[in-house]
Amino acid sequence: MKWNEKQLSDIFNSLKGMLNKGDYHLYIETLETITMNLSEKQFDNAFNYFISRFNCKCIYNDKYAYLLKGIAQKLDEKQMNNALNCFMDKLNDKNEHQNIRIKCIQIFERVSNKCNEQQLDEVFNSSMDIFTDGNHNVHVRMECAELL
Repeated sequence: MKWNEKQLSDIFNSLKGMLNKGDYHLYIETLETITMNLSEKQFDNAFNYFISRFNCKCIYNDKYAYLLKGIAQKLDEKQMNNALNCFMDKLNDKNEHQNIRIKCIQIFERVSNKCNEQQLDEVFNSSMDIFTDGNHNVHVRMECAELL
């Protein structure tokens, strides 16, 4: 079935509202699929919405991290820079919850094949900083080691 731009927008907004319900897991894959079919402007709005809500400390149950990983391959260069900057800031913030830092590393892994050389250098340097910033969380260090 092929939907027009308004229909996709309406479906996206309805499903986006369902993310705040207890049974959001029933809708998340559909929301990812719809997001991948949005127009460029709509996709940009969806990306900004997801990234602004990426802050869940629960390692296994972050709907926004899941959605960001799912749509990562469609990011344009500007969106990729915004995402990488957001994730590098969270990764290098010693006060950020360890699970958020781990999710940032996991998203780096997912988008690394789409990064240009400069972006890869920045991700590498941010990841290496984990080993020199006095971070003693074994899980964060392990994720960085696997990424590198």
